[in-house]
Amino acid sequence: MTSGTLSDPYTGVTIPFVRGNVTSEAVQIDHIVPLSWAWKYGASTWNEQTRVLFANDPDNLLAVDGPTNMEKSDSGPSDWMPPNIAFRCEYAIDFVGVLASYGLSIPVDDRAELESTLREC
Repeated sequence: MTSGTLSDPYTGVTIPFVRGNVTSEAVQIDHIVPLSWAWKYGASTWNEQTRVLFANDPDNLLAVDGPTNMEKSDSGPSDWMPPNIAFRCEYAIDFVGVLASYGLSIPVDDRAELESTLREC
């Protein structure tokens, strides 16, 4: 049996977990820039190889609290930011870094939220 403890960056809570059909939902791997969000802002033009690279890019993956990840879903920054205020700067930096790495565009409302967050860092 595999088990561990996650210091969840999204909530700031420590989550003990045990790998299993029911308990594994406590921790999920999140795409910082959601796949469907990326599709709307440039990924739809990518070839399959680039889409696979993006989906598996460690710079875009983060172990987080499962329920919080489900709440985030495919939201951009204007609709969802981590409830842990102390992590928002890092989240915004990571989000922007992934956008830049893949040449994704960004809608005005998400840009405004990221700029506002980064000004407070």
